[in-house]
Amino acid sequence: MSTTTPPTEEVSDALAQIDDVVLERRSWNYGYVGEDNEGRHHHVDRKLERIVVTKSRAKRDDSGAVPVFSLRGPILHTERIELGSMGEGGDNLRRWIAFIDQECGGWANRPVSAADQAQDVLEEVLH
Repeated sequence: MSTTTPPTEEVSDALAQIDDVVLERRSWNYGYVGEDNEGRHHHVDRKLERIVVTKSRAKRDDSGAVPVFSLRGPILHTERIELGSMGEGGDNLRRWIAFIDQECGGWANRPVSAADQAQDVLEEVLH
C-alpha cells in the first residue's frame, strides 16, 4: 500500500512572490497564533512542526469536507518547533508566544485558545 500527499498539502520555502501560495494545510495541520505589533502573522504548520511568519492571514476554503487554509507569500521567517505526539505545541509554542511578546514588540491580536483559558483558571485557583 502506498501513500500519497493530497494536492492541498503543498508547501514551499523557495523565494515567493507576494501572490504565491506558499503553504496549504487542512485544518488539523494548521493553526493561527496571531498578529504581532509589526503586522506580521504567525502560523503553526503542524505537519512540518514549524512556525511560519507571513505578511497576511491565511485564507480559509470551506468548499470541501475539511477546511483548507492557504498562505500567500512571501514567507518572512520559519522556526522549527517540536509539537509533540498530539501536535499541540505545549511549552514550545508558549515560549514562541512569550518571545514575540517580550523581545519583538508584542502582539496586536492573538487568539485565546480554550487550553489557554483553562490554564489561566487553574492558575487562579491554585494561587
